[in-house]
Amino acid sequence: MVEINSQHHLIEDSLLRIPFFKSCSRETLAAVSAKLQKVHFEHGEVVFVEDSLGDSMYLIESGQVKVSINTGAGQQEKIVNYLGPGNFFGEMALLLNQRRSATVTVVIDADLWVLRKADMDELLADHPEIALQLTRELSRRLSDVVMEVEKRPGYTLTAVFGPQAWQLAQQLHRLTHQRVVLFDATGAKLTQEINAGAQSESLVVLEAMDNLSSASLVETLSILVDGYDWVLVALPTEYTEVAAKALQLVRATVLLDTPAATWIKELSKGPIFTCDNSEAELGRTARKIAQRVIGLALSSGGARGIAHIGVLQTLEKANIPVDMIAGTSAGSLFGGLYACGKSPDEVAHFAKNLVKLIDFKSGLWDPRVNLPWNGLIKGNATLKYLDKQFNHVSFADTKIPFYVVAADVMSGEEVVFEEGLLAEAVRASIGMIGIFSPYQLNDHYLIDGGAVNPVPASILAEKGANIIIASSVIPSIEEERARGRLKSRQPLNPNFFGVLTSMMAIMEREIVKTRMSPVDVLIRPRVELLTSMDYDKAEEFIRLGREAAERELPLLQKLLSN
Repeated sequence: MVEINSQHHLIEDSLLRIPFFKSCSRETLAAVSAKLQKVHFEHGEVVFVEDSLGDSMYLIESGQVKVSINTGAGQQEKIVNYLGPGNFFGEMALLLNQRRSATVTVVIDADLWVLRKADMDELLADHPEIALQLTRELSRRLSDVVMEVEKRPGYTLTAVFGPQAWQLAQQLHRLTHQRVVLFDATGAKLTQEINAGAQSESLVVLEAMDNLSSASLVETLSILVDGYDWVLVALPTEYTEVAAKALQLVRATVLLDTPAATWIKELSKGPIFTCDNSEAELGRTARKIAQRVIGLALSSGGARGIAHIGVLQTLEKANIPVDMIAGTSAGSLFGGLYACGKSPDEVAHFAKNLVKLIDFKSGLWDPRVNLPWNGLIKGNATLKYLDKQFNHVSFADTKIPFYVVAADVMSGEEVVFEEGLLAEAVRASIGMIGIFSPYQLNDHYLIDGGAVNPVPASILAEKGANIIIASSVIPSIEEERARGRLKSRQPLNPNFFGVLTSMMAIMEREIVKTRMSPVDVLIRPRVELLTSMDYDKAEEFIRLGREAAERELPLLQKLLSN
């Protein structure tokens, strides 16, 4: 009898740590504790699934659960919330005899108290204060929904291997301005190497106890995820049971200049991000964790594409990072130069010399005279020149992940380059129909990427960009008319190049109408008064690019700081 009473007192003490029961009387707590049953769930176990019948509610003593719903679109999961100690769930199905409105999955090993419907009905009748507490909690939840419609995305619990874990925590704090904790489970005493002044109330490092076990790790992480917005767990590179348990609980893994051991690859549940210790890469990794990866799409457009350089200048001046770039035609040329390490000013210097390069005396025009005739020039000299400008780099050598779009003239399919020699991809992408012969690579005959994807924002979405900026120098026909480029009923006498450029412009305008949905910020330099052959207007194009980017800076900065 003494043992049973002692057990009830332990349950009552546990209930007092849960806000839902904190103000209840001891009498009510005793009645509730007599009805509760404690159950344990491991990471990954499902408590219940959406649309199932339910006759119980659950209170979280320790651990964490994920609440998600099925969107119906290809059975995709949408995460509604994460709940930690002190929260409860499943009450609506219990009180209203409804089916479960969501699926609940354990993400950190959890101890839950279960209350059945029959027991709840009895408790509500004998202890009305429970009904009052329930009403207060539901009101609080409703208020939270009104104030915050969706939970913040991101890998809120992340494992980190490598000595620069503290620097990554600082980058994440600087990016989000939210509460970040680095839990040091390496045993290397990171706190001794960190200046105490670098820590604050919202950026701290906590050292694990010497005898940390898997069970105590679970309990500690459940507390930290409830008290901080972002939890980084620094782990030793050699295998331990604690490190293995941590990898089962986290949502992402970061390797800071550290090789990926086999056991890390096998046990990691979420994505694995590799990073060197440079400040730029640490910042990029922080954006991956917070799901604020920035992608920049640069459109086709001939000489008008020079305006992209002004966009790059403005983004750098405003300290807006670019984590990946996708380029089509002119966008691939200028984006490629930037991605391989040239500054915007160096790219601008290159653009100002293009007017000399397009001259027939420049040596870059190698005319095709032999059959089959499929273009004015072969483009071999252009390829050699581009390779020199790109310093002979491949995609693996670029400073920023880079993607190039070209079109297969035989099949009409989109071809996306992300490996191989950079110059080959750009040569294919700038291959304007009728001017350049198609570039043959493997089984493809490649031409200007503007024929399939003139503003390649969709590529960035596929590659994981969360914030997509598009710089488009493809004016609509209405814009050109408004600016006076086209006059109704005015007779036209286009030359050969004019016919080709107009044909491409018409095609690109129509494609753009259907392929801009992933774009968050659209930068549109006002280039309508200039043509796609005005290479002698480089200074003006660059100015128009700067002005267009400056107009969109407030929106972009708001997205970054959200």
